[in-house]
Amino acid sequence: MPQQVELEVQPRSILGKANKRLRKAGILPANIFGHKEAPLAIQLNAHAFELLVKGHHATSVITLRTPETGFAQTALIRHVQHEPRTGRPLHIDFQRVSLSDRVTVKVPLRFVGESPAVKNEGGVLLHLMDALEVETEAGNIPEYIEVDVSPLEQIDDLITAGAIPLPPNVTLVAEASEPVVKAAATRAEVAEEAAEAEATEAAATAAETPAEAAE
Repeated sequence: MPQQVELEVQPRSILGKANKRLRKAGILPANIFGHKEAPLAIQLNAHAFELLVKGHHATSVITLRTPETGFAQTALIRHVQHEPRTGRPLHIDFQRVSLSDRVTVKVPLRFVGESPAVKNEGGVLLHLMDALEVETEAGNIPEYIEVDVSPLEQIDDLITAGAIPLPPNVTLVAEASEPVVKAAATRAEVAEEAAEAEATEAAATAAETPAEAAE
């Protein structure tokens, strides 16, 4: 389980379009909801949030804390609204959780091992998913899930979500048949195979032409 992280937050009285003033000052507006409690408007330092995301803690349980009041709440990030052009975060929704709650989250995948199809056949790995949707206790969310690519022995071999071993007390939510990673031919190989197939077809057509003319 990853180390639990903290974010300092403050109550927010600015709402609606006036939130633009907060963002210009480097402050992100946010809300906390859930656990049958009233939603709470808060704000936090935008740079601190960026550091949290860069540290790969965006799927972890986060303690939201207000030092002045002693307020503390464990929560998960449930939605981040981004500015379409720049990708800059504009607003965050946090969901209150207790560490014993079972929650559905997307956990990042870490690909390990060496694929014989890549090493010996000159193939490439296609990462078709970068995170796996699972259910587990909020206090037991893994930092990542390892995917061993060594079973990919031939071109076009793939590993599905259901074939990935999960940590204890973690269950799969994603479709078991959903492909996660595949050993594929390179573009050059695909083009070469297509050219060979086209040449073979042309040769077969040329060989049939005299017979057709005789008829």
